[in-house]
Amino acid sequence: MEKLLDRELDTEEKERLQRIQDTLQIADNDALWAVISAMEYQRAYYETLPEKISSVTEKILAELSIAAEKEVRFAQSRLAENVVKQVEKLSWKRHIHTWLAWGTAALFLLLLYGSCLMWAGFCLGSGQVQPHDLLKMPVGFVLAALCLCGGSVFGVVAARAFADMNRIWRKYFIVAGGCFIFGGAISVLTLA
Repeated sequence: MEKLLDRELDTEEKERLQRIQDTLQIADNDALWAVISAMEYQRAYYETLPEKISSVTEKILAELSIAAEKEVRFAQSRLAENVVKQVEKLSWKRHIHTWLAWGTAALFLLLLYGSCLMWAGFCLGSGQVQPHDLLKMPVGFVLAALCLCGGSVFGVVAARAFADMNRIWRKYFIVAGGCFIFGGAISVLTLA
């Protein structure tokens, strides 16, 4: 048996084999010992098998835990990147209307300022004062078109806000109406 297991038998195993020999009344040179040795080898193998399974399972679980932690860190980093991108995107979308309003107002005032300077230069150069001719210059058409386009844009924004049941649609509607009225007034004065 010691040759089969490739180690010395401990006292417990020796006592068990002695009990088997005494109980079954087997002689030392009986052929049944070969079968008993094979069965004892299987018993010893299966006694150590749970420990082997346990150690391999612990190793696999440790490797899975490390892999899962890496994946979680990777997913968290991608999530953080996506959240930052979405916040930047939403911030731009949220403030586009404000930028559009201020840009339109700045462009309108810049054109009005330029046209006033051009009119003042004309009046100083010619010696004539004709305030009604201010809008007859090309800038009158540009200002009217700018107001009407701004009114159209704010009208579309107001319609979208109304469709989304957002209460801010009233403000955009008022701005759109003001742009249309002001653009219409400039058009009438320019064409008159």
